[in-house]
Amino acid sequence: MQLIVKPEYAELVSPLRDDQYNTLKKSIKENGLWMPIITNPQGVILDGHHRHKICTELNIPLKHAIREFKNEIDEIIFVGESNMARRQMSDIENIELVIKLEPYYKEQAKQNQGTRTDLTSDPPIVKNDTREALAEKAGVSHGTYDKGKKILQNLPEGIIDKLKTGGTTINKEYQKLQKDEKKEERHQEIRKTQINLPDKVMLYNKPFQDVPLIDGSVSLIFTDPPYHDKFLHLFKDLAIQAAKVLRDGGSLVTYVGQGNIGKIINMMEEQGLKFWWPLSIRNSGPSASVFGKKILVGSKIMLWFVKGKYEGEFVTDTLQSEFQGKELHEWAQSSVESDYYIKYMTIENEIIYDPFLGQGTFGVSAITQNRQFIGCEISKEHFDTASRLLSVIDHTSNENIS
Repeated sequence: MQLIVKPEYAELVSPLRDDQYNTLKKSIKENGLWMPIITNPQGVILDGHHRHKICTELNIPLKHAIREFKNEIDEIIFVGESNMARRQMSDIENIELVIKLEPYYKEQAKQNQGTRTDLTSDPPIVKNDTREALAEKAGVSHGTYDKGKKILQNLPEGIIDKLKTGGTTINKEYQKLQKDEKKEERHQEIRKTQINLPDKVMLYNKPFQDVPLIDGSVSLIFTDPPYHDKFLHLFKDLAIQAAKVLRDGGSLVTYVGQGNIGKIINMMEEQGLKFWWPLSIRNSGPSASVFGKKILVGSKIMLWFVKGKYEGEFVTDTLQSEFQGKELHEWAQSSVESDYYIKYMTIENEIIYDPFLGQGTFGVSAITQNRQFIGCEISKEHFDTASRLLSVIDHTSNENIS
């Protein structure tokens, strides 16, 4: 009998890697064809496509056995499941094959329902048609099956090949895919809240409480309010504003005086912001002295709060600062920490807001990393200094409101 390769059936057979194919070819060459090729009564190959190809190449006599099925649906399912059972396939290959077989499983389920007489007018779901059953066919959990299915629908062939050869894992690639999807969602949010300025910078010379910000538009508030106890009320106003203007998943990172950490955390949490983590910045310049407590201060503390669930990158909670002098502003901070946290907590074009602008250090970090920036400074002198500094970095549009 002339054996026939049916393209639809051959597509259900995952190709062998070169080493696998060569090993099988060597075995058949040395020992002949031990396992017969399975065909239907018409000679269409159901199982043994690779063996058939090798025997044809080597001009080795073919042996085959006939297997008959009641319909083509059952025959197709046999082709696919024989492929899985016969070979050591990766999880992604099994999932890929079950996805190809899924419409046939559904049709088989309908046919099986049609042969029963005990079903009501609303027949129950037949097992072959359920997600759990499909995952079981692939030999994976239903969670892994869903992840693999999404990967196959969205990732390029190069990644799929790495999965097939063990160069990466389904969980790892799924996490990357989710991360990319979240990033794209954030880019879409950014496009909705884009500041209508070509240079992406807006500065205000007015109290931050009066700045007209769009609710849910800011991705990161990075700021350095005055620490003295007489300014503690500003943190409450900052908390109220942050709760409104931060987008879901956005962060507030603020320098604080060590003596008021507990009070500030309470103020923020009262407005619905989550205390996420303390950040420590090691000093490089002269150490301050707290005489009343006999403390030589070797580091600065920043408190990190989040609205909703943080979606950025991993960040370190300890950085080495660089002393940059206080010539322009007595409370000026290093740009090391703002460069770092803006880079990893946000993505390009997101809005960074500093309600205590000072000399504009954090604005420089935002602009040089292609973020939108909104800054606010109540002091006219400091505002003008920041404006000049940021004008050198970029063409800055200022709204100078007294």
